[in-house]
Amino acid sequence: MSGLRSTFAVFKHRDYRLFWIGGVISNIGRWFQTIAVPIVIFDLTGSAGWVGLAGFAQIAPMAVMGPLGGAIADRYPRRKVLMVTQSIQALTAGAMMTMWFSGVRAPGAYVAMSVAVGLAAGLNLPAWQAIVSDLLPRDKMLEGITLNSAQFNASRMIGPALGGLAIAAWGPGWAFFVNLVTYAAVLIALARMDHRSEPGQPDGRMRPIQEFMAAARYAAGVRGIRTAIFTVSMVAFFGLSMQTLAVTVAEDVFDRGESGFGLMLSFVGLGAVLTAPLLASIAPRIRRSRIQEVALIQYASGYLLIAFAPWFGLALVGSFIVGSAHLMSASTLNTAIQLQVDEAVRAKVLAVYLSVLTLSNPIGQLLLGQLIDATDPRTAYAIAGSAFIVIALWLAFRGHLEGLDSDQGGYEPASAAEVHPSTPIPPKGYQPSPNPVSSPSDK
Repeated sequence: MSGLRSTFAVFKHRDYRLFWIGGVISNIGRWFQTIAVPIVIFDLTGSAGWVGLAGFAQIAPMAVMGPLGGAIADRYPRRKVLMVTQSIQALTAGAMMTMWFSGVRAPGAYVAMSVAVGLAAGLNLPAWQAIVSDLLPRDKMLEGITLNSAQFNASRMIGPALGGLAIAAWGPGWAFFVNLVTYAAVLIALARMDHRSEPGQPDGRMRPIQEFMAAARYAAGVRGIRTAIFTVSMVAFFGLSMQTLAVTVAEDVFDRGESGFGLMLSFVGLGAVLTAPLLASIAPRIRRSRIQEVALIQYASGYLLIAFAPWFGLALVGSFIVGSAHLMSASTLNTAIQLQVDEAVRAKVLAVYLSVLTLSNPIGQLLLGQLIDATDPRTAYAIAGSAFIVIALWLAFRGHLEGLDSDQGGYEPASAAEVHPSTPIPPKGYQPSPNPVSSPSDK
């Protein structure tokens, strides 16, 4: 019980409390838009290719903008950077809302807006990560990182369910409206923070690509950071991709449709949320390498259970295990990479970390999605689960995971925010409704 009290003691820090509350509200709203975009595009086109294009159009610019976002976050006041990037993201939500209510039904327009969303998110993420290190003392960073991850997963547990109900009742325009309104929570939190410190000003003009490559070389030279980046690439390729592709399990395997897919996502979030306080209370007494090893094995067991589940209820149990594994993996990798990075390159190294993550996810979706089309969802999940066993054994026997245990960094770490997976690809053979999604404004 004392461990749990220590975990939640981070909320005594006012700025962190404001940031956390603003983040969870905004992330719930973002899930409304995350599920609205694929529903709109699929109903307008009936094409899984269009939906996949929309997902790629959003996530690829995030990786492209990573170098610039990292350079900006290390050069300018991060609170002000976030005020700008969050405002831009709110404007994109407002633009989508306006497009829908004004009768725009061209799928290309929503794909183009997805590009704008990705560009803004790519600029936002490094600053979002870097500012959190100023909100908590160093000895509370693991608890802060874990609870930060928990708020994302809590929003994943709540947002899709509420968003689905809102779209079914009132149409996607209102989902875009909810996303727009919830950005106010983060903007108000940023405005009310006492924190006003600014990063050091690098000499000379900004060179994002050169600075990004220098940060990549720096990361490659630190054992723990190198291991964390490799591990997160595997987690993004097999883990996040298969979470997104769970729609094929819900529809093709268990014939549960969109509601079944939403339920599987909710159980992923539930597993993460329930694991967060337990992990934060026991993690200071356990080596990060051991926690990461357990997380990889949990990923394997969760996906293998989904692959061979005879009933949908067991697939939900597998989703719960995957959510727990995701929370454990994300928290330990974030903690390790940030305790070992120097302040001078903090945001840029985190931009490298995010770029690897955001590129691995869509590549995994494309390849594993093709595997599902060529075989079936159960085979793909069995392969993904087996891959996690191989990855865990290789990292453990080669001694790479031990690099995560070092605390060699001499500066305050940053807390990495979660990254939303790209929009889900509809299941093979799924048919859209006879009429495009409508809202009261269409009548």
